[in-house]
Parts: sequence; C-alpha cells; structure tokens
Amino acid sequence: MATLAGAPWLRARLISNGQSLLYCGNRQSLCFRSRGRRSFSVFALAGDEGVVRVRFAPSPTGNLHVGGARTALFNYLYARSKGGKFILRIEDTDLERSTRESEEAVLRDLSWLGLDWDEGPGVGGNYGPYRQSERNALYKQFAEKLLQSGHVYRCFCSAEELEKMKEIAKLKQLPPVYTGRWASATEEEVLEELAKGTQYTYRFRVPKEGSLKIDDLIRGEVSWNFDTLGDFVIMRSNGQPVYNFCVTVDDATMAISHVIRAEEHLPNTLRQALIYKALGFPMPHFAHVSLILAPDRSKLSKRHGATSVGQFRDMGYLPQAMVNYLALLGWGDGTENEFFTLEQLVGKFTIERVNKSGAIFDSTKLRWMNGQHLRSLPSEELNQIIGERWKDAGIVTEAQGVFVQDAVLLLKDGIDLIPDSEKALSSLLSYPLYETLASTEGKPILEDGVSEIAKSLLAAYDGGELSGALAEGQAGWKNWVKNFGKLLKRKGKSLFMPLRVLLTGKLHGPDIGATTLLLYKAGTSGCVVPQAGFVTFDERFKILREVQWESFSTNVPLSAGAVTH
Repeated sequence: MATLAGAPWLRARLISNGQSLLYCGNRQSLCFRSRGRRSFSVFALAGDEGVVRVRFAPSPTGNLHVGGARTALFNYLYARSKGGKFILRIEDTDLERSTRESEEAVLRDLSWLGLDWDEGPGVGGNYGPYRQSERNALYKQFAEKLLQSGHVYRCFCSAEELEKMKEIAKLKQLPPVYTGRWASATEEEVLEELAKGTQYTYRFRVPKEGSLKIDDLIRGEVSWNFDTLGDFVIMRSNGQPVYNFCVTVDDATMAISHVIRAEEHLPNTLRQALIYKALGFPMPHFAHVSLILAPDRSKLSKRHGATSVGQFRDMGYLPQAMVNYLALLGWGDGTENEFFTLEQLVGKFTIERVNKSGAIFDSTKLRWMNGQHLRSLPSEELNQIIGERWKDAGIVTEAQGVFVQDAVLLLKDGIDLIPDSEKALSSLLSYPLYETLASTEGKPILEDGVSEIAKSLLAAYDGGELSGALAEGQAGWKNWVKNFGKLLKRKGKSLFMPLRVLLTGKLHGPDIGATTLLLYKAGTSGCVVPQAGFVTFDERFKILREVQWESFSTNVPLSAGAVTH
C-alpha cells in the first residue's frame, strides 16, 4: 500500500447499484449515499498499521482552559498508552487575536502539567513547521490542487450578496447555506471577473445529495446529510486559509492517526471529511470528548470562577492534582479508585472508558484531591514547599529546621492548598482567648469551671513546672498533664478541652500536646518572625491573669480594651 507522510493512502470504492457500503471492525468508515443513482463508501486504515499519532492543537488567543487541558491530557494518555507520538501544533491563523505571549503561556501550562510533547514548538520534528502561520505555502498548494481537480471553485460574491442570501434563506425558513451562485459559472465569466480584479474566495463543492457517517470512538455512530451544508469557503479573499481546511491538511500531512478533540468540533467533521476525500488523504479515527460543565450544567466559563490552568497554579494547586482530577472528568478505570499518578493513568487509560456525557467541574472535589496529593508528597519535599511559603510570607525566619518540620507534621492534615499553610500557622501562633470565651461555643467551658483550672495552670507556669515539662519534650508533657489531671480530678475531654482553650485560646485544633510543644519551641528557638503575630507563653499567661471571669458568667459586655487580645 502506498503511503503519504507515513500514513496509508485512502482507498475508495464506487458502487453503482445504489447500495451503500459500510466497512466494520477496526476501520474508520465513511458512507456517502446518493439517492437514486450511485453512492460511494470511503474507508481508511490510518493508525491501524502504523504508529499512533495524536495531536493537541490550541489557538494562542488566551489562557489554557481546563477543557483544553483535559483534551491535551486525553491525547497524551492515549499516545503514551499505545506507544505512540503526542504532537503539539499551534493553530494561530487568527492573526488578530493570536499572540506569542499566549502561545508561551500555553506551552508553560502544558509543561507544568507534565504533558511533554514529542513534536512541536521547541522540540521540532519531521512534520513541521508546527505553527499554522508558518504553513501558508502548503495550504495554497493544496487549495490549487483542489481548484485544478474541480473540487473547489472561485466565488466572486460580495459581502452584500452573501448577506442577502442569508436573509432570503431565513425568510424561507431554510438553513443559511450558500446557493452556489458561482458553482456553475463559465470559464469566460470567471476570466472576466479576474480581469476586473474582483476579489474571490475558494469554495468547496458539496454534493447535493447523500450523507456522511462516521464511527466516533466515544460517541458511536454519527451521521450528517449533505443538504445541511452549502458550498463552504476554504480560502478567504485575502489569501488566508479557513480553519477546517488548515486542520485537514495539517492532520493529513502530519500523519495524525487519531483526532481526539472537544465535542464542539463534531460539526466540523463533515467539512473535513469531504476535504480528506477530495485530496485523497486517509481519514483518521475521530473521538469527540464531551464538554466540561459548571455545577448548573451550563458550559464552564469565567463567571463560575477560575477556569484556566494558570489560575489554578497561581492558587496553589499541584500539577499532579490537576492531572488526576482532569482525567476523572469523563473517564474512570472501572474501580472505586480516584487517586492516580500520571504514570498510573498512562497504564490504565483507554478511550473506550471515556464517557460521552458532560462532566461536572466540582471545585470542592478538586481542592480535596489536591490535599490528598499534597499529603502524599515525600516529607522532605512537603517541608521545603511549605517552609518556603512561610518564609516568603514573613512568618518564620528560616524555611527549614526542626520547627518547620514539626509544624508541617502537625498542620498538614488541615492544608489542602499551599496558601492554606499560612493561615494554619498564623492561627496556631495566635491567642484569641477573649473571642473564644465570649462565643456561644465557649459557654459550656465557662460553666465547667474553667476559671478554677486557670488558677491551677497559672500556678504551674509561675512555679516553672509547665516550662520544665515542655523542655523535656513529649514525655515531659505527658507526665505533667497526667499529674495535673490527678490534681484537678479530671481526665479526658473535661481536662483537655479547658486546657486547649487556656493554652491556645481556641476550642478546636490539632493534638493539644503537640500544639503546646510547638508553641513552646516557637517561643524559645527564635524561629518565628516577631511581627508574625505570635503570642508567646509569657504573653498568654499575662492575658490569662487579667481575665475577669465574672464578666463572662454574668454576660457583662467586655471592655473595649479586653477584646483586642
């Protein structure tokens, strides 16, 4: 079988008995049916006998949307799972909106996600250039080929004429398709317009009768009637190629075997299939992925919050979590497992398990998943990431050390995003005792005799017993708190809840023993920046001495000075 750019030539068979032919099995099939006269069936074996080659082809007109990122991911996973090639192509024919800055941002986001491409910008390859703006000569070459073969013709209609056609079609309640004004023009008519210098477009001749059928790898059988499509433009009057023409030429000459793209491109398949056949190119396999939807089942957009990969990166999300979550938007491995690394996804991904219904983007689920990936990082890496965040935020003096390690270990279960770590540590270092005692939740603590426990705790601190115990570490704390409980004849919640409030100023938090030890280290090691809002033990016990317990028990409003602690 002859090949074109590494892919087999398209084989076509004409059938004159009016019966259409559909090839099944692993072949990509096209059935062109004519009513009354003849029909033809076109099939291709692209990708069946060679290397799987897929492409992601973003337009550099903005940031990489999560929908585009998922499409790129599915292409990447399919290529890697089949031992194939993942190609990146930049579709920058929209000269007014395309920018190199946007292209760089897209490349940066793909690299951040770990989706490395085998061919494309910055990498090169044998099928370049990989920017459409650099492939104009190729498009013109194939446009001329179609003109010579009669598959396209010059259309000299003005914008006013085209608009009038649309208005007439609307009045007749017909599709706004081109009427074919120049489809049957004589050579003399064409030469006359050329001599006058009239601008023209290249229009593709669409069969008047018949239909197209494809077997989409995700959506199953999809068909279109030709009468829904008028003769369409492939080259504008300024010489610029139209999207569907560029895509078809690019996919064919780059030997793309599988086109995995968003379902919004499904209607483009009819135009592209006609161009494939007219040029004698093999048809790739098509797989159209459903849209990502907002919780209200509308198309995910900026009004729903962050939608671009760069935004989520800036918010502190990990690339591992983004990849994991995007993969689950419309795909699953058939188990209850939801936690995957990129390598595991490559091993498990199949296009057959991609769901054809829309997937809901759940930001709460994404946040949870990020927390799972964050806590699964090696402790050294997690300590470094969070330690640097704390140092940059002006909370600690050094990004590493025993205090940072202990703080990360204590607080990590409450951190889903890296920025959460700032609030977590700042909260730990604070001492909102008055606010807690004045709250509704604090009332049971007051009624449980917390004022008497406070007196005993002050005595233990003033006598040096508490500080001495904390200096001994975990064992010292355990021994002290056990004896303190015996002294008060309290244990369990009746002991630890009042102690938590008195030592931390809060009703809730991580383990009280580990918290108290960490606060002691913060006060003795000098690792916390003085301006970080840290309330030392000396300051905490000074506040504790000044509490007027009767003002809480009698619901007397606190003085203005009292609530500033």
